[in-house]
Amino acid sequence: MKMTRPEKKFEIWKEADVLVVGGGPAGVGAAVSAARQGKKVLLLEKRGFLGGNITACYVENCNYFLRGTQFSAEGLYAEIEAGCYEKFGNDNTREKNRKAFHSEYLKIYLDRLMKKNGVEVLFHSFVNEVIMDGQKIAAVLIQTKQGTRAISARMIVDATGDADVAFSAGVPFEQGREKDGMCQPGTVNFRVTGVHREEMEQFEGDRLTQVSHIFTEESRAGRTGLSCSKQDIPFGRVTGAGQISYVNYSCAHGIDPTDVEGLSRGEMECREYILELYHYLKRQFPEMRDIEITSIAPEIGFRDSRRIKGKYCVTIDDLESGKQFEDVIAVFPRFYDMLSPDGIAGGDGKVEGKGYSGHIFEPVVDDRTFQIPYRALLPEGVNNLLTAGRCISADHVAESGIRAISLCMMTGQAAGTAAALAVEMNVIPEHVDIKALQESLREQNLNIPSY
Repeated sequence: MKMTRPEKKFEIWKEADVLVVGGGPAGVGAAVSAARQGKKVLLLEKRGFLGGNITACYVENCNYFLRGTQFSAEGLYAEIEAGCYEKFGNDNTREKNRKAFHSEYLKIYLDRLMKKNGVEVLFHSFVNEVIMDGQKIAAVLIQTKQGTRAISARMIVDATGDADVAFSAGVPFEQGREKDGMCQPGTVNFRVTGVHREEMEQFEGDRLTQVSHIFTEESRAGRTGLSCSKQDIPFGRVTGAGQISYVNYSCAHGIDPTDVEGLSRGEMECREYILELYHYLKRQFPEMRDIEITSIAPEIGFRDSRRIKGKYCVTIDDLESGKQFEDVIAVFPRFYDMLSPDGIAGGDGKVEGKGYSGHIFEPVVDDRTFQIPYRALLPEGVNNLLTAGRCISADHVAESGIRAISLCMMTGQAAGTAAALAVEMNVIPEHVDIKALQESLREQNLNIPSY
């Protein structure tokens, strides 16, 4: 049955110089950088807190792949990392890793960061659609408890991860891997408490790493009896109270991250996997015999979904060759981390052109870097929109390196700064002075080379 919705006129509820949609790392980077350029910034977030996957999905150890390398955090990410540790680092939940975020404290830290920089934040704001005026977004419509509200801004940054604003504006996109559109599986992390720390400390080395290795061996031998195909368990830290800060195990395959039916199935499927693993850990490891589930992440997390078609598409060849761009806005160490969309646990973990099998994982092993050009942030067909984070223009394998949380914040800083410059210069983002943008990013402690 088809129905027709009566046309409705909307009064503009709020206005801003720069509207940022999505309060994850990319959105935080965009909002703070634009505000520090003196612009009126409004940040919309669908949840009741900021932080994106760090806080909503318990991804607390964001730059794990930089340990033991010459690389370190840059820009706003480094500022937040240091600021969080200074504010909350004396808490015994942080005693072993000063680089890992405590997701609950981070929520508070980011709230304060927005207030300090004059960013207006609206939580519980879900983008419905946009109103177009030619090639310009005239207004963004959000769904609230009070109904639909219209917001206008001179420049808009889509930091939703799923390119929701760009999609609503009709920007062409790709999703998942090129051959069949399949995305990486969704994951739901959880926390447990009741670990017997004194018994864990009797083992030489990191006991959680040992437990993970034992599980992998048992899983590959088909002896766990568990339903989920994932064969490893990345653990977070053990807190002073005997809590494991996150357990990364459950994976739901074959889900379209933009499909509400698939999302619903994935959430329920992962919770069943979590319960199975919980009982397994209690049975198999005496030091975990008394654990209890304290929380399951508020929502399922995804590593990829829509990627816009922009003025330039970053490819696997760009990452492998370390291609240099005159409009570079971010530099990052070369690495890949991609779970198999098929649920295949095997494979050699290596990238071979655009083909791959199983889980790809190539950590940072040398001084190779790759660059992100500004053009990859600019969508086709919309003149007042920029993107940031994992939805920028890239191919599927390249995205597995681009999606790193700290890099998402860096592209957010670039998008927010460019949006502010576009407002100041009264130009569309495509016509922003690249040299001025790069100089501003250098002043924000980002390593931007000169050519």
